Amino acid sequence: MGSFKNTVLILILLVTYGQGYTIRSITAYQNCDVKWGREQLNNNSSKSICQYGSLLSCVAMILQTSSKPINSRPVNPAVLNKYLMNNNGFKQGDEVNFSALEQVGLHFVKTVSDLKTAQEYFNSNHYIVLNINYGKNYGVLIGFDDSDKSNVIYYINNPIIPSETKVAAKDISVAIIFKAL
Repeated sequence: MGSFKNTVLILILLVTYGQGYTIRSITAYQNCDVKWGREQLNNNSSKSICQYGSLLSCVAMILQTSSKPINSRPVNPAVLNKYLMNNNGFKQGDEVNFSALEQVGLHFVKTVSDLKTAQEYFNSNHYIVLNINYGKNYGVLIGFDDSDKSNVIYYINNPIIPSETKVAAKDISVAIIFKAL
């Protein structure tokens, strides 16, 4: 049901806001989905995907959208979590080791704080994960409206609060850039 609601939300965004810029169709996952929300993130009994898995969910969205299965399985946050646990995919604590993603067809390009650079990468078919709300959440960039250069609005698939799809530049810390191989 969650994916259906997100698809409807994306269609509403396309109709309402899609004037003059593109909204990219990217799989939307929610951290707290009943299928994986209670699973331990990186086997940490005090952290679940629901509580701390927004970056994991964003990477799973990108892999699923770019048709990159893991062990012949469609990717969702649970599948990705298991893969990362078994393939040195976590650094300190629960930080994702981006180099482990190369084996499943996703290349980490770089992290930037300049959002104009992130927009250029987005326009050249890269995937962008935005770190928002002072590091408390991540979202996959699905489009942006830069018609007002002083007030660019970014649209995301938000794994924590799916109804919050607009992000102001002031609320974005960094952009993490990926390229599907």
